[in-house]
Amino acid sequence: MPASFPMLDDRVAVSGQLRPGDMAEIAAAGFVAVVNNRPDGEAMFGQPRTADIARAAEAAGLTFLDLPFSGPRATPDQVRALVDLLAKKPGKVIVYCKSGMRSALLWGAAALASGRPLGDVVAAARHAGQNVEPATEIMASLARAARQ
Repeated sequence: MPASFPMLDDRVAVSGQLRPGDMAEIAAAGFVAVVNNRPDGEAMFGQPRTADIARAAEAAGLTFLDLPFSGPRATPDQVRALVDLLAKKPGKVIVYCKSGMRSALLWGAAALASGRPLGDVVAAARHAGQNVEPATEIMASLARAARQ
């Protein structure tokens, strides 16, 4: 696990796959919540089970939110769940999946749903090492549906 995580904004960091052993370090780095966007059983040998990560997160005092999806197929409910977590839980949050791309997409949709301009979302994701520009229509559509 890297010593620091690329920040998408002042509160949300993005990461590739996390492991149960990372949770204590994440808590020590000042994070208050971990959001999983990766389904169990994807094609990666040795991928930790979500339940094991959730247990370790909770043992480290972190809130764990499981919002898994494949490819760019997040749902408006998942966008709303991330928006709600950010509204109700002060402090830093880390979102993760295999590479960070899905997590950046979900964060982008949540940021758009909360009123952040599309150009700012794309630039922030790029600064964090994620290119969400090809998914702008998906993010905007998810944001619109999440606001309804």
